Amino acid sequence: MSVSPFKSTGARLFMAAILGFLAAMGPLCTDLYLPALPNMAAELSSSASQMQLSITACLLGLSLGQIVLGPLSDARGRRLPLLFSLGVFIAASFLCSRASSVGELVALRFLQGLAGSGGVVLSRAIACDLFRGTELTKFFSLLMLINGVAPIFGPVIGGQIMNFFEWSAIFLFLSLCGAAQFSLVFFGCRETLPREKRVQGGMLQSIRAMFRLFGNRVFLAYMLIQGFVMAG
Repeated sequence: MSVSPFKSTGARLFMAAILGFLAAMGPLCTDLYLPALPNMAAELSSSASQMQLSITACLLGLSLGQIVLGPLSDARGRRLPLLFSLGVFIAASFLCSRASSVGELVALRFLQGLAGSGGVVLSRAIACDLFRGTELTKFFSLLMLINGVAPIFGPVIGGQIMNFFEWSAIFLFLSLCGAAQFSLVFFGCRETLPREKRVQGGMLQSIRAMFRLFGNRVFLAYMLIQGFVMAG
């Protein structure tokens, strides 16, 4: 069964563009600034291994943030947690452009990853709210395509920025992307999880339900497959 909440193809494509843009922020956070690492290491007087810690910090933030923001949105709705995470992402990205030491950059990159995880996890949650059946399958296929393409184009875009500007411009670019997302969500995305469908008992109950999934062998198998694919 396929159910679509949109009356026109244009509305569906517009929502796909918003959610796809949100889903792409994870790969863009980690890959966009890769061409700038040598310049950043020289300017911040750090080694290559120290600079690579900023990648690790961002990945940790992206993973841990989803564990918090996903259950929070199940209990509180999608819109406010998403707008809050985007606001923090804008600020963290701007502050990354002003980092004066590698330690400061690593801490800010962790915060940036935490905030950026909102777009990653909530784009999928919103898709699940809006679609069912084959419509949902098609939409997730689109999001997976974006997740596959973003790591390819991220370093290319970052390299082009480096041809004309300093490394700080890459983080300013990410901040502008966050601002564009905030505007799109604020003006173009309504709340998709009505109060009657939210998890009762608050965020704690939602987290308990999430961990009960680890007892489902089918879910666990798919999760491990996806995890190993991403790790590879």
